[in-house]
Order: sequence, then structure tokens, then C-alpha cells
Amino acid sequence: MAILCAGEILFDFISKSLNKGLGESELFEKRPGGSPFNVAVGVAKLGADVSFLTKISQDEFGKFLFDYLKQNGVNTDCAFTVEGLKTSLAFAAVDAQGKAEYEFYRDNAADTKLELKDIENLDYEKFNVFHFGSIALIDEPTSSTLTRLFDNFVSGDLVTSFDPNIRLSLIKNRENYNSLVKSIIKKVDILKMSDDDLYYLTEKKNVEEAIMTLSVKEGAILFVTLGSQGSLVYKDGIIERVPGYKVKVVETVGCGDSFMAGILYKLKDFSKDELSNITVEELAEYADFANKCAAIVATKQGAANAMPSLSEVSQFEFLKSRFYI
Repeated sequence: MAILCAGEILFDFISKSLNKGLGESELFEKRPGGSPFNVAVGVAKLGADVSFLTKISQDEFGKFLFDYLKQNGVNTDCAFTVEGLKTSLAFAAVDAQGKAEYEFYRDNAADTKLELKDIENLDYEKFNVFHFGSIALIDEPTSSTLTRLFDNFVSGDLVTSFDPNIRLSLIKNRENYNSLVKSIIKKVDILKMSDDDLYYLTEKKNVEEAIMTLSVKEGAILFVTLGSQGSLVYKDGIIERVPGYKVKVVETVGCGDSFMAGILYKLKDFSKDELSNITVEELAEYADFANKCAAIVATKQGAANAMPSLSEVSQFEFLKSRFYI
């Protein structure tokens, strides 16, 4: 069975001007990106069957991204190409205080125009897991289309996965956005959040306290990424921390998406009933695998470009003392 990922597809322009912020940066490096896109590429590079659902512009950026999906083993049957629209662009830099800055250019972008008619003929039986989230939930009609698709997977008793990957600078109405995200969290089977996302949604500054105020359904699985501290697993009132790995960090763009890809790879063959019975100890093993995926990405440049293969992850323990640290 396959995984279906859905959401934005774009180009990241990453500042190469150290600690100058967006305004003063002079040099940017262009890389394929977008959280669900990165996850799809990451899952494919680990060896799983994955499709990506989106709309892709037929401008030169979009043509490259469509080919990039195919070249990296992602099924493009659900990736609709369209004329007359643009490709989303995102600029990222780190300022003098070490704070990440983002600017997004998504006016008339193809990935914001996914419509209900685009999913009318989707064959749900082909997929065992549906994963979505991130900035695709901000713009219409894509937001409503993905929400409807999510509800269809839920009603079909199929496994769902969600990573809000919140970008505050893009949110136009925080009350409506927060309500949408929280409504999804109440129904989803696999939830992945960064600690910053968790703090934002719960307005708490302690991870354990924040988790306990989050409304997840019984049997749902929550993974919280903690940067260099690793990750955390929560299920049915039980919390377990999973240590991270010390590596020589080049940059952290895409680490969370690689973690998500590792989790989906490990859980792709589980039914909803099997997921509800899985233990926190087993989930911690999968989180450790995902931590390795994220650690490898941190040693490279580029989000989708940096996603590791299964052999890289398998050799990580052996190689990390020689190459990664």
C-alpha cells in the first residue's frame, strides 16, 4: 500500500549571507522545498511507495519541480500541472540574533489552487496513509480541498497523518487558523509537531504540560521534535523522550520533514487498529530511526536534496563517529 502526501511545492531561497537577515542578505541558494513535498521525497528515498497531490505551475520553476518528483521516485499521477499560474517561492535567512526569518511569495500560485473537482476521481483504496499540513492550509481553495480529503480518509477508516508546520508570518486570521488546526488534531491518527508549534497552539512553555492540554483522540500518536535534544513520543497518557544525535550541523532546513518521512516509512503498513495497539516503546524505536534521518539532514545543505536513503540511515551508527561528528 502507498502513502499519499499533499500540500505545497515551492522553491526555497536560502540566504548564504551569515547572520544578515533577509533585508541585508546578498546571496541566496535556490532549492526545491515545501514541507509535504520534502516528506514525499524523503519517504520515496527511504524506499516506500508514495504519491504527491498538488497543483504545479507550468512555469520553468514548476517544470523542474515536476521532473524532480519523478526523478526521486515520487508518483506524480496526482500532481496536476496547470498553465497561467506561478510557483510559490520562499526566502529564508538567519538574523544577527540567530533568529530565522521567512518571506513567502504565493500570489496566484498553483499550489494554492487545488479544488474539490481535482480529487473527485481519487482512488482511496490505493493508499494506506494520508499525510498533509503546513502552509497549504492557509490559502483557499487548497485549504478546504485538503480538509475535505482528510475527512474522507477519516470516514473511510484510513490512517491519517498531520504536521501543522506553522509559519506565523503567513497566517491572516489566527483565530480561524488555530481553530482549523485544532479540529484536525482531534481526529488525526499520527500527529507530528515541533516544540515551537506545540507552544504556539497550547500557549504553554513546558512540553509535558503542553501535551496534556492538547486535545488528541484516544489511541492517537504524537511525536514532538525537540531540535538537538531529539524527540518525544506521546500515546494514551504516556510520554517518552528519545535522545537525538550529536552531529556537525551544516543547517537544519528540512530536519523536521525528514523526521516525518522516517515516521511514515516505519508506520506505512499499519492499520488503524494496529496503530491503536502499538506501544510507546515500539514508537520510541521508530522515533530513534526518525532522529537519525533528521541528524543526517542536519549535516547537509538543502531540504529535499538532503533527504537520506535507507542505506544511509542504516549505516549512520557505524559512520557517525567518522564523518558526522
